[in-house]
Amino acid sequence: MPQKYYFLVDESGDQGLDVVSTKSNPFGASSYLTMGGVLVPVSKEPEVLSTLESVKDKLDVEHLHCTDLSHPQVSYFFSSEISQMKVLAFGLIFKKSTLGDYKEQITGAKQAQDYYNKCTHYLLELLASFISEKSIPGSDVKIVFEHKRGHDYERLSRYLRSIAEKPIDRRAAKLAHLSPFQLEAKTKEEEPLLALADCAAYALHKAFCSENNRLGITEQRYLREIKDKFWADPESGKIANFGLKFVKGPISMGLSGNDLKFAMKFYAEK
Repeated sequence: MPQKYYFLVDESGDQGLDVVSTKSNPFGASSYLTMGGVLVPVSKEPEVLSTLESVKDKLDVEHLHCTDLSHPQVSYFFSSEISQMKVLAFGLIFKKSTLGDYKEQITGAKQAQDYYNKCTHYLLELLASFISEKSIPGSDVKIVFEHKRGHDYERLSRYLRSIAEKPIDRRAAKLAHLSPFQLEAKTKEEEPLLALADCAAYALHKAFCSENNRLGITEQRYLREIKDKFWADPESGKIANFGLKFVKGPISMGLSGNDLKFAMKFYAEK
């Protein structure tokens, strides 16, 4: 049966856990890994692809990779185009310093892959909650990852199946709505729609990761431009724990000042 939705997944930052950058030493692996997922109805694919081609022509670029674009180019892409698209975004923000004992549990040659798979599990929980609420069968959703060289996607699939079959908590139990998992891995050149997931992950990383630059600066504008594309609580309109997950929460992540204030705006008041 043909799928009715594509769910595109990409990440910003890297998977390394051994040497992670800090504010005092901004060298090493990124202190955060963020993931972006964008749900695109198959019926809207031609329209979205046409818009992406138009953006490339407008910006005079061959590929829409946010890290390769200038600030004005990214701003235009986010504010003038993505904000108008009929797509739904999901995201994950994971600060590596909050890993705790889990880092020791996954020590070994596959540590980076296991960490990526764990992040994927959290992101797909959000998607699974959405399709469950909207009564969308998992068979209607094809999940497409930005291809990572050397990554074992069959191992990822087995990991997700094991959680769906024997969930530890109610959030993980939602993964059963996506099973059997229909996973593919493609390059951005093979699947242009991945540009949208790239944007979501990039916006999240720029908004909260300050350890990877000497000035300790975060840039929240990109996320502000597209925050309304994230799945939100229908009652409060807030996206935290619906379309966006802060793993361990903003306080445990050590956010402070304007970064903490910005993060807390995504949560419903208790």
